[in-house]
Amino acid sequence: MLSLFPKLQSLFNLQLKGLSCQLGWYIVQLGATFIGSIWLIRHLDNSHWGSISLLVSYHGMFSVFSGIWLKDWVIKAIVEGRKIETLLGSVAFIAVLLSVFGFVVCGVSFMLFFPQYSFLKNLMWIQAGNLLTTPFHVVYFYFDAIKKPQLINQVNAYYAICAGICKVICVEIKPFSFSTFLWFQLGCSLGLSMVYYGLIKSEGLGFRKWQIQWSLVLEMSKGAWSVFVSKIIGLAQSKTDVLLLASLLNLSDTGRYSSALRLVEASYFVPVLLFTHQYPRLVEAKRLSEMLFFKKMRQYLQVSVGTSIVFVVMMWVSAPLFERILEVRQLSWLIGGLSLNLLFYMLDMARSSLLFTNNLTHLMIPIQVISCLLGVVFSYLLIPVWGIYGAIMSAWITGIWQCWLSNYIFRETRFIPSLLCSKPYFMA
Repeated sequence: MLSLFPKLQSLFNLQLKGLSCQLGWYIVQLGATFIGSIWLIRHLDNSHWGSISLLVSYHGMFSVFSGIWLKDWVIKAIVEGRKIETLLGSVAFIAVLLSVFGFVVCGVSFMLFFPQYSFLKNLMWIQAGNLLTTPFHVVYFYFDAIKKPQLINQVNAYYAICAGICKVICVEIKPFSFSTFLWFQLGCSLGLSMVYYGLIKSEGLGFRKWQIQWSLVLEMSKGAWSVFVSKIIGLAQSKTDVLLLASLLNLSDTGRYSSALRLVEASYFVPVLLFTHQYPRLVEAKRLSEMLFFKKMRQYLQVSVGTSIVFVVMMWVSAPLFERILEVRQLSWLIGGLSLNLLFYMLDMARSSLLFTNNLTHLMIPIQVISCLLGVVFSYLLIPVWGIYGAIMSAWITGIWQCWLSNYIFRETRFIPSLLCSKPYFMA
């Protein structure tokens, strides 16, 4: 198929050069996660799957407390030659502190927002426990910065296989037990953290060498606070549809919507892969020359659009097949509507790399705030009238604003649409 577009194909070859091993482990990870999700959707009824989706989505809003918001700041600092031991120690300290805080807030606030689902209260605490296992995930920032993400991808692939096996075992145990399912997943998350630490120790950067430098903690907090706030708002926005469906409708409809959403999100490894590959190179290009940076940025934007179009078409074609296999009513229509989220997500990820590189992360906050407000307002307006399709329409409106229209608000980002559309298209 790509042979019909030689320019796009040449750009793919350029962007993905050296990524064969990394891409292979991504595919393994994607396949294991995808099969596990398919197994759950196929063997659980919509209400059970809706309950799991509600717990995972609500917990997901607090995942930013694990320190992921510091990733791009730390990668940039390592590329610039900052001392690694103090970076790891300081970022781990922040991650541990915030993870404990996020665990408490997640468990307590769930009952305040969803009192009608009191039977899920204790289960929410188990799910929130994943926050306590994630602080040491910050070590993979180091491997991304030194351009060795294949080690982390390999570990993540094995983790996805183990987690998938646990999901299958839990589903096959009759009757299905929510608590057993969540405890198994918590154990897998703890094991992943231990392996991450083993990797960084093998690099001669064990825990005893980590140093907490209070001036660096303050510098991180000041330098990345806007990213932290925007990540919280962004996560809240991304989970709004599932949470509001559970609040305004029921767990059965939430399960149907989540089935389509999970299948679409299986393609989100593509923007993550491109970002992981491109961000350190954009930082280097910025240091060399402004012209080289904009050339790389244009290529990144254009390959993001080209890739998303290919995957969206693939999802449209395969949607009826998934509906027959999973026996979820109207699943093909839901997948068709939600597949556009991939295009919005890829463009937003590409723009984020530009904002990080140019120290413009403070612009993320107003963009994310308006996006979140639009998502909540239109969800409340459309879901009661159109049901789960109202959530899809709300996602479209929010996505168009976030990845395109929002660029025209700030002087620093107004050139992005013209950069994306500039010639030569898909040229290396």
